[in-house]
Amino acid sequence: MKVLRNIGIAILLVCSIGCNYRSDNHRDNEETTIDGTIVDNNVVPTAYDTMLEADTVITEDTIIANHEPSSKELTELKEFISDRLSNLKNNPLQQNVWGIAVLEDAVLVSMAINTTFWRNEFRQYVSNSPYIIFDGPSKPQPISALVDSVVELTTIKLQPDSSHFSVNSPFATFTLTNDSDQNIDFGVKYIIGFKDTDGLWYKLPHPGIWLDMGITLMPTGKEAIKAALNPKLNNNNPGIYRLYKQIRLEGEKKEVWLMTEFILD
Repeated sequence: MKVLRNIGIAILLVCSIGCNYRSDNHRDNEETTIDGTIVDNNVVPTAYDTMLEADTVITEDTIIANHEPSSKELTELKEFISDRLSNLKNNPLQQNVWGIAVLEDAVLVSMAINTTFWRNEFRQYVSNSPYIIFDGPSKPQPISALVDSVVELTTIKLQPDSSHFSVNSPFATFTLTNDSDQNIDFGVKYIIGFKDTDGLWYKLPHPGIWLDMGITLMPTGKEAIKAALNPKLNNNNPGIYRLYKQIRLEGEKKEVWLMTEFILD
């Protein structure tokens, strides 16, 4: 067998949907709700269609009365939000929310893209409670630090299964091949990069939770990688993209990044 998988799973980001987190020092609504917008059309929907089916739209909302909410009320609001999102059936609005947490006096909703557009969509289709605050990046995150640490290994190759994928494709697929004489270790996490009009590379938004399963790839082994593109969420443009994958060579303490390019058209 050329691939070993460690069944132990570590949560890299602990605030997943449905978790509770209480803090006396969380940011208030002014600080958390950022009014900035994504600067590149690559991550701003231009013709967004929620495609909500009639039976998924819930007309009643849990709007807590204008008083200091109790822990029980906030927990109920969190559960209401979670139930509402689950009814959106893989809608991009559902894909954009990766965490819901109960704070001291509000419910924190963590988004992959935290812009006015997506907050308004959330308030229209999920909940307009005054006790919801939002968190997440409002602009593309640069990956220049990754570019500096990318290495080329002649015996370990990361390659796309096709040089071209459809701009509307939900996934791009890749193969990691180990032709070295060492085992290599890695997890399921990856980063997709896109090139902005300023010539710099940025991370394509992705839900923020990774369940990192340890994988060992033996010599002569191959591993299939399926990377989500989330086209309805990201409104992907045609162009050159990159997949970044972090690995560690057997006996080495430091991890290194591999990179390969592919085209969306």
